Amino acid sequence: MSAHRSRTSPLVSLPPGTLWIAIVLWVATFALGFAAKTSTGWLSSQLALDRALNAKHASLLDTVARALDKLDSVTVVAVILVVVGVLVGLLVSWPRALAAVVIAGAGWLLCLVPKAIVSEPRPPLNSVAHVLNVSHATQSFPSGHTVFAVTLTVAVLVVCRRGWTRAIVAVLGILLVLVTAWSRLYVGAHYATDIVGAILAGVAGALLIAWLWNLVVRGLFPRAVSSRSQGVGERVEA
Repeated sequence: MSAHRSRTSPLVSLPPGTLWIAIVLWVATFALGFAAKTSTGWLSSQLALDRALNAKHASLLDTVARALDKLDSVTVVAVILVVVGVLVGLLVSWPRALAAVVIAGAGWLLCLVPKAIVSEPRPPLNSVAHVLNVSHATQSFPSGHTVFAVTLTVAVLVVCRRGWTRAIVAVLGILLVLVTAWSRLYVGAHYATDIVGAILAGVAGALLIAWLWNLVVRGLFPRAVSSRSQGVGERVEA
């Protein structure tokens, strides 16, 4: 078996019990969303964190927050996915590049489900003293910006080879998620529970789409994904 064959397998690497992990995380997402929405006092108390972060405002922080506000734009997301797809295609393989794009994009879109079902209103526009002109177009729970940062990170992780590459992606991805989460609280666009829910929903959505990807690929291309082509040490869940 050649290293080239193991790298070009269209299957992505997933942990054991991926589907059940995704289901549990989805249940936790909805439970948190409804618990927060039905407890107005809990939501109001969370604004103290937004105000504390917003009080440390500076021009550089404003610039970063405004830039990250565009992370939920369909156009911006599409451009990011194209760039990531090309990089993964050149560095790993084109089948896995397509997998990364599908997992990140579709996983992000799944956040629309809890947004619509939980339907939690946004924090008041005047909830922070230093108001920035950012979008409040959709419902609050979960944070779609943070969900995309999470799904993008998970998508690249599951298509990367093991070792330093995956470690670097994990570190950069965690930083992206943290900075994105900070920016949404800094501008007063979300409650803290929206961020926690976004992390749950992001991981759940990405894992669910990744599991479905492997299921479909195994069904359509059984020879291309035979166990001998997965490489030593790769863990792949159907």
